[in-house]
Amino acid sequence: MKCWHVKKMISQYVDGELAPDEKKDFDAHIRSCASCRQGLEETLAIHEMVASAEKFSAPYGFVTRVLANINEKERSRVRRPLGFRPLFLRTAQVAVAIVVMTLGIISGNMLLPERTGQTGQKAVEETFSFDLFQATPPGSIGEIYNTLMESSHEK
Repeated sequence: MKCWHVKKMISQYVDGELAPDEKKDFDAHIRSCASCRQGLEETLAIHEMVASAEKFSAPYGFVTRVLANINEKERSRVRRPLGFRPLFLRTAQVAVAIVVMTLGIISGNMLLPERTGQTGQKAVEETFSFDLFQATPPGSIGEIYNTLMESSHEK
């Protein structure tokens, strides 16, 4: 047997739930493997600690209250129409998203002036003044450098 398989079976071994042939293979592996034997010993120690713990009785009426709470939750779940609220909420979310997208498209079209002959990037650049996104905006160090380089090439 492999160690990973034996480690999965430790709890069943402690509870006495292994078949006779599985128990035989388990015992053989435990005798030969120190790591799995240590895992078994730790589990047995925990099992004995829990079994030897002091037992307390529940207060009077505890079980009745717990069962009443469970029954109440089940009844409230039955009263609510299944799937109604989530479907309504999902529909409302989709409707709001469509309205927001439509308003965005309409307002975006209102910002762009009606210019014939100008389309695409040129019209957007003129409308929003994207000087910052140009390679060398006016008055920048890049523009000064390009101007100096162009004048040195002209000579």
